[in-house]
Amino acid sequence: MRRSSPLSPLLLSSLLALLLGMPVQAARLELADNLTLLASPQGKPSAFTRTIDLPAGESRLLVRFDSPSDPRSTNESPGRVTSAPLLVTLTAPAQGTLQLTTPVLTSSSAIRQFAASPALRLSDDKGISQPLTLQALPRSQDGLGTDYQALLASHTPTVSSDPIFATQAATTSHTASALTPEQADATLRELYLAADAKRRKAFIRWALGL
Repeated sequence: MRRSSPLSPLLLSSLLALLLGMPVQAARLELADNLTLLASPQGKPSAFTRTIDLPAGESRLLVRFDSPSDPRSTNESPGRVTSAPLLVTLTAPAQGTLQLTTPVLTSSSAIRQFAASPALRLSDDKGISQPLTLQALPRSQDGLGTDYQALLASHTPTVSSDPIFATQAATTSHTASALTPEQADATLRELYLAADAKRRKAFIRWALGL
């Protein structure tokens, strides 16, 4: 039997109005042609994925440098040079476009050297460099049957998915029954906006009794 929503109609309507009025907070990340996306926060990408949307805040993804060994070639006939899986940690803005690129590599030796010791660049839509953390994972974790989503998850800190109201006792001394409708709306809005995307989804499911 489906349980009824634990929120009053007033609070529930306020929450839905808040959700509908909130702008979508996501930035677009574009990858250079010589970077392959192996795993992302949105799930397993296709081999042709060149752009993804990232929520505001910290995100981690796995990419690989993959280039013809001859910089003048656009096919695989002369062979290809690839790097180990690269764990990229970045902080996305609420909106805008980010670009993940490599330096211009003009020789076979430069390509091989870069694959052995990559250094990626993250820039915004104005071309201004943005901070990122790059970690080359061991080649032993890379193989034909590697589950890159699982590999990414193993390098991603876990976040509690408990409803955000579980933290209310630590953030306010008021009980729900002691709040006026205006205070309840303000408290709900404050807790919701302070939560990350995963906790927001968990709260919405809890609020709607799903």
